[in-house]
Amino acid sequence: MTLIGRVLHNIHPEITYRLGSILFSLPLPPCRCEARWEVGGVKTCGPVGVAAGLDKTGAYARFLSFFCPGFLVVGSTLPHRRRGNAPPRVARVRPYSLVNAMGLNSPGIAEVVSRLAGLGYPVFISVAGFSAEDFFTQLIYLQRHYRPAAVEVNISSPTYRGLWRDLPRLVDVDLPIFIKIGPGTNMPLVVKAARRMGWGLVVTNTFPVEDRRISVGRGGLSGLLVYKYGVRMLGRIRGLVGPDTPIIYSGGLFTCSQLREVLKLANAAEVLTSILYFTPFVLKLLNQCPDIV
Repeated sequence: MTLIGRVLHNIHPEITYRLGSILFSLPLPPCRCEARWEVGGVKTCGPVGVAAGLDKTGAYARFLSFFCPGFLVVGSTLPHRRRGNAPPRVARVRPYSLVNAMGLNSPGIAEVVSRLAGLGYPVFISVAGFSAEDFFTQLIYLQRHYRPAAVEVNISSPTYRGLWRDLPRLVDVDLPIFIKIGPGTNMPLVVKAARRMGWGLVVTNTFPVEDRRISVGRGGLSGLLVYKYGVRMLGRIRGLVGPDTPIIYSGGLFTCSQLREVLKLANAAEVLTSILYFTPFVLKLLNQCPDIV
């Protein structure tokens, strides 16, 4: 672990979150992206991207692109501004895990997209919503005003409190779509719909847990503690969809050995908590793992 990492681990995560938001806003030049990976027909710069939740507003995309991720997932977005939960919203859990309850805070999709203008890097937009109309509105907006490399439809945030066990009815758009599922998702029904429509999947979201350190008393667990459960879910989903449906894995990925295990079942992967513990340099390291590319 780096000296910077040791120092950060001794600071309350709410403070490091605020410090990180300043640092991650620096407009560093993007890495030179060579399209050397593909997931569901979407060309990326490598197998490991940044998961949704780190850059909710689009303000960090240029900074993160400097570290050569395979792709960037921005969001989750909403049609309009939402403040989210009051602090404290983040707590550390050993080993190398976090509980967060941001509350789906968003400046609204139009503002997010405006910050991504001119960024020549593969960007996925993660969209969330509390009604079918929320998803409909955002998909139409993206098709008309900003065409991301792909769209993640987030139906598995702990903030929903079980609102979406099944898929909302989605508008048919000419964009690659991945459905982000989690522990509370009705797997057979969602998988059946994804196969019928030719959509990909993102497996998995955070795991809902109780935690009194969080202002709302509960949140989503991410990081190393969810890895073995996430890989088990990945295996189950791959068995349901067969070999042809593209799957992106997300959940507790830190090392090259884990990545090799994941890519036996998934087509790509995403990380978030490992970036917060070990800085964005982990993106470059994972995308350069031997025996991967």
